[in-house]
Amino acid sequence: MKPNLATHFLFIHIKPKKKKKLLNPLQKHSNMLFLRLVFGSIFIVCCLTTLSNEASLPNAEVEALESIGRTLGKTNWNFNETCIQGNGRLDQPSPSFGDSYVDNVTCDCSFNNNTTCHVIHILLKRQGLSGTLPLNLTSLPFLQEIDLTRNYLNGTIPRGWGSSTRLIKIVLENNGLSGTLPAALRDLPKIEKLHLGSNYFTGKIPETFASLTSLKEFRISDNNFTGQIPDFIFRNWTNLEKIYMEGSGLSGPIPSINATLHNLTYIIISDLNGAETNFTQPLIDASLPKLERLMLRSCNLIGEIPASFGTF
Repeated sequence: MKPNLATHFLFIHIKPKKKKKLLNPLQKHSNMLFLRLVFGSIFIVCCLTTLSNEASLPNAEVEALESIGRTLGKTNWNFNETCIQGNGRLDQPSPSFGDSYVDNVTCDCSFNNNTTCHVIHILLKRQGLSGTLPLNLTSLPFLQEIDLTRNYLNGTIPRGWGSSTRLIKIVLENNGLSGTLPAALRDLPKIEKLHLGSNYFTGKIPETFASLTSLKEFRISDNNFTGQIPDFIFRNWTNLEKIYMEGSGLSGPIPSINATLHNLTYIIISDLNGAETNFTQPLIDASLPKLERLMLRSCNLIGEIPASFGTF
C-alpha cells in the first residue's frame, strides 16, 4: 500500500505545481512576445535611421551647391536638407505662380549600396535670381538637368558646361542672358532639350552643334542671333521632335526638311530676315508621320504652297 500512497501523494503534490507551470509559461510567453515586439521595433527604427544617415552627399557636391547658390543669387538654400532619403528637397509650387515656381534639388541615393547620394537635378524656376550662371558644373558629376526658367540671370553660358557630359536638359528661358553660344556645348552627347528662348543671345549657331544628334527640343525664339538657319539642324538632328524659332534673329532660307526626321511633331519658325525660301524647292517632305503643327510666319516664302501640305 505504501507505493500506492506514495504515488497518490506525489500526484496530489505535483498538481498545484502543474497549475503554476501552466500559468507561468503563458505569462512568460506573453511577456516575451511583448518584449520582442518592443525590441524589434527599436531595432527597425535604429536600422532605418542608420540607413538614412548613411546615405550622404559628398562634401565636394555640398560645396559645389553652396558655390552655385552664391553665383546664382540663391540665398535661402538649407544645405542640411539638400538630400532627404534620396528624394531631394521638393518645395510645393507657389499658389501665386502655380507650376512655374519650382525650388527643387533632386538627389539619387542609390549609389554604393544606397550609401551615397549625388545631385541629378537643379530646378530653380521663378526664384527671382539675379546672379550669373556658375562657371563649372563638373563638381556635380551626375547632374542631368538644370532649369533656371523665369529669373533675372545675366551674363553668358560658360564654356565649362560642355564638360558636364551627363546633362540631358538645359533650360534657361526668360532671363537676361547674352553673348554667343559656346562651341564647347558640342561635347554634350546626351543633351535632349536645349531651351534658350527669350534672352539676348547673339552670333551664329555654332557649326559644332552638328554633333548634338541626341537633341529632341531646340528652342531659341525671341533672341538676337545672326546668320542663316544651319543646314545641320534638319540634316543631323535625326531625333528632333520640336523646334521653336520665332523671332530668333536668324535669316532664311529655311533648309530642306526631309523624312529622316520621322519624330518631328512641331516646326515653329517666324520672322526670318534675309533670303527668300522658295516653295518650288523640296522644302518639307510630306511623309513626316508625326507632324502635328507647322507654322512658317513672316519667313519670306515665295511660290505656291505644295499640295502635299494638305496631307499633314
